[in-house]
Formats: sequence, C-alpha cells, structure tokens
Amino acid sequence: MQNSVAIIVRTKDRPRFLERALANIAAQTYPQVKTVVVNDGGDTATVDRLIEASALSNVQVIHHEISRGMEAASNVGIRACASEFIAIHDDDDLWEPTFLEKTVAALEENDDVMVVVRTDEYFEKITESGFEFVESRPFWENLQGMNVVDFFRINRAVPIGILYRRRLLDEIGYYNETLPVVGDWEFNVRVASKHKVLFLHENLAHWSKRLNATGTDSNSVYAAAQEHKFFDARVRSDAVREHLAQGGHLAPYLYNAHLANEVQEAVHHSHELLLDVLNRLERIEATQREQAARLERVERALSVRGRARTISTKLQRLAQRREK
Repeated sequence: MQNSVAIIVRTKDRPRFLERALANIAAQTYPQVKTVVVNDGGDTATVDRLIEASALSNVQVIHHEISRGMEAASNVGIRACASEFIAIHDDDDLWEPTFLEKTVAALEENDDVMVVVRTDEYFEKITESGFEFVESRPFWENLQGMNVVDFFRINRAVPIGILYRRRLLDEIGYYNETLPVVGDWEFNVRVASKHKVLFLHENLAHWSKRLNATGTDSNSVYAAAQEHKFFDARVRSDAVREHLAQGGHLAPYLYNAHLANEVQEAVHHSHELLLDVLNRLERIEATQREQAARLERVERALSVRGRARTISTKLQRLAQRREK
C-alpha cells in the first residue's frame, strides 16, 4: 500500500489562486493524499465554497480568524493530519502531475528525509480573464545538487519544490513562527545542517511570480524585499550568538567580517575606478562633440565663402559681357 502525503495549502483572500491550486493538486497521479487548506485570516465563505466545488475528495479546511503568518499556518496544517510525507503547496504555485509520484518514489528508494526537484520561475500576469503566462526560466539553472554551504549562502529550494518525511520534524522542530518571511529558508538550513538533501533533476515544480502585481496578488519576495533582508540577517545573527553561547570562539567570525570588509572595499574601489573611466569617456565624447561642432561651423563658413566667390565670378562675367 502506498504511503500517504499531507499537502498543506496556505492561503489568504486569493480565491483565483486557491481555485487553481486545488485543481492542480487534484491532477496529481499519486492517489494517497490528504489536503489541508489553512485559511490564514481570509474570507471563510469563499474558501469553503471553492473547496466544495473542487475535485478533491480528502480535504480539510482550517480557518484563522486573524492571520498568524505563513510559518504558523504551515505548522497548524501539519499538526492537523497524520502522514509519512509532507508537502507545502502555496496557493499561487504549481506542480507537474507526477510531482508527488516521483518524489515519494525517490525518498522511498533512497530512505532520505527530504527531496528537492528542479524548479522553474514561472512568470505570469493576472488579467480580467484569468492568468496569462509570460515566460519561464530555470531557478538556479546550473544547480547540480543540494549543497549545505549553498543553503547557508541563499535559499536554493522553495516550498513548492520540496517533499520531506514527517519524522524530520521530531528531530529539527517545526517552522519558526517568529519569522514573517524567510521561514522556509531557515527550515531548509536546519535540515541541510543534519542531513543530505536529495535532488531530482527533472523540472516538476513551478514557482509562480508576478513582477508588477500589488496587494494580495503580489509575491512576498518582491513586495517584502526589505523584510527578507532584515530577517535573513536576523537568522544569521541568532545563529552566531547561539554558537558563541555554546562556547564558540569569536576568532572565525571576526576574521570573516574582516574578509567581508576587504571585499567591500575592493568592490567600492572598483566602482570608483569604473566611475572615473566613465567620466573620462564622457569628457572625451564631449570634446569630440565640440570638435565636430567646430568642424561643422568651419564647413558652413567655407560653403558660404564658396557660394560668394561663385556669385562674384558670375557677376564679373556678366559685367564683362555688357562692356562688350
């Protein structure tokens, strides 16, 4: 008998996205699935109506009267069900129909705890008639595997491209509910710090992006870009403080900070050199324009003189004819 998968859908006042997400889940070829929709502070009647109209047979909805945030929504949905595997399917993202079938098979075959599939950035626009696809491009095109050091640098996997075993939560804990953003990256860092993360090279997930969207239709990675930077720095600072409190030494952090300063100074110096080159090029171009203008004035003057000579010659000839 196939193992079960719990799919957690986080949503808030985005009915068009939720309707599409439910249809996308219903199209999965893996049958042993339970879907938990966590309505994080949105309109309840609309969510209930969309779920009832969907093709899903095993679905549960949890309504939050007040929004508790993305990570709290994930945790609530996970705790509301029992399954061996867990997937987070945000309401605006999409799977290929075989996503669950192939990721479950990969984890079962290798007995790993987490698998990430190749994902693309799926750019789209919202129109009056629905969704309009713009283009897609690979997310980390040259990625060949899930490296723990890469995770430390920047998030290499978004929720729509991940499946993991529930037992992982007993070891590393649930999602950090104090993080309004970057919570998925912080979770991935904790996983990668303890386990190898399996990577499937097949493009089975689509990370939906809408560059110019606003309000509830926007992506947090764009609409909350400054928040991402702030909480990214906070996660790193908390990790450093925790390590120091456990007996870690300041030396590597001070040296890394020194290297970062040197890199920053080198970049700043290169920037100044580039500006100097650009300024010189602008001065050369200005000189060339001035010389061209002078040459044009000279040519005009010569042209006027030439026409004057021609007219004078013609007048002289005419006068000579009259004298004859």
